Amino acid sequence: MNESNAQILAIVAREVAATLNDARLALEAGAERLGDPEPLARVVELTALARGVLEVTGVHGGALLAHEASEVARWLLAQGADRPVNPALDALMRAVVQLPAYVERVLGGGRDLPIVLLPLLNDLRAVRGVALMSEGTVLTLNLSSDVGPPAAPPGMAQPDAASWARRLRPQFQLSLLGWIKGEKPEQNLAVLTRVAQALEASMTTRPAYQLWWIVAAVFEAIGQGGLVPSPTIKRLLGQCDRELKRLFEQGEAQYSAAPPNELVNNLLYSLARATSSGPRLRAVAEAFGLAEALPVEDALELERESLSVPSLKLMQTVAAAIKEDLGRVKDALDIFTRKGGAPEELAAQVELLKKIGDTLAVLGLAAQRDRVHGELLRLADIASRRAPPVPDSLVDIAAVLIGIEDALDDDLVALVLPPTAQAPVIEGGEFHAVAGAVLRECLVELARVKEAVTQALPPALDPIGLDAVPQLLRGI
Repeated sequence: MNESNAQILAIVAREVAATLNDARLALEAGAERLGDPEPLARVVELTALARGVLEVTGVHGGALLAHEASEVARWLLAQGADRPVNPALDALMRAVVQLPAYVERVLGGGRDLPIVLLPLLNDLRAVRGVALMSEGTVLTLNLSSDVGPPAAPPGMAQPDAASWARRLRPQFQLSLLGWIKGEKPEQNLAVLTRVAQALEASMTTRPAYQLWWIVAAVFEAIGQGGLVPSPTIKRLLGQCDRELKRLFEQGEAQYSAAPPNELVNNLLYSLARATSSGPRLRAVAEAFGLAEALPVEDALELERESLSVPSLKLMQTVAAAIKEDLGRVKDALDIFTRKGGAPEELAAQVELLKKIGDTLAVLGLAAQRDRVHGELLRLADIASRRAPPVPDSLVDIAAVLIGIEDALDDDLVALVLPPTAQAPVIEGGEFHAVAGAVLRECLVELARVKEAVTQALPPALDPIGLDAVPQLLRGI
């Protein structure tokens, strides 16, 4: 990837991430307001926008995922109040979370492999009740080859492909039927191979030539035992018979204007799975890059696992959201400590701490979740008047939350880095982190003391804030 393309893709990745973050927020709003069509309409708009950007930049897998996500959002919008919400929303949410990770992986030099996204693509199609995609269809979305028929020697007349198709089709039909039924399989396979090669030699346009070049390679692989004649293979070869009929009815020029791309895709997928190495198969595989297009199963699973693991950017976004919630709790505790109020007013902060704890549990940060839960119980006792709202208790709760906030970035980043990439533990590191957090909070408290004293001086002459100064200084 040259520098210019890398810069373009970096811009695309940022725009797609921002667009899909907006889509995620709209989707969350839609889950909370099931009767309101506006959030889902926004999701349709944003996912369609992401698809357009990715199509222009040639990220085919990402564009396909964005399209399926947009279709699910549009389908949910059409269902109204009767829609089956949970499976569709779950699949849609996974799509808007995984798509930025997929684009980011391509940006990092990874290949654009739509087949990696196949399980999620089919989940999105299943909730709408439409036909699922096959591996062959997804695999070859962006495969193409410039290989075409060889030029005829000077003075030699060009063969009439349509006439050859009409002449050879009965032979192809009889041999294919006999081979499928298991009647003289070797003899019928040899006939089918010769017919495919003759058709290949008679074609003068690239699409028609490539079809029969690939079909001849399929017969070669079957004859060498590298390709099992499964029902799928037999069905695909049956479609080749229908293509012969279309060829002699339409003529080669008109036929090649609308080539059977899906049939070619599925035949190529079958060849990519073949275990033999005949000359024709090797030539087709090299021309279409089948070895690179179809990763082995282990590599495919690794690719899918890499997408299912949250990215570093996603974890940083999650950390920012959790810190924002922790900040709200700390601010509420500070206001309550300085100005007082009914303990019941702290009930909202108990609920917010519960939400934070649940989020930490989902992320696998059990230790931090337990710390939040402990402070939640203390605050719940104060809110329900089972314990007095002693300022020292509230300050202690805030101090624990500061420690959680300070360690959050490292904890979340550690979840997405391999063990070898984790920074070595430095003796005393935790102490320094806590000390730094405490000192920062002291600066905040001193600023509050300064503000209260300033308000008590002319011209404001408002001494009310001075009541909280002794408590603030004790806290420091």
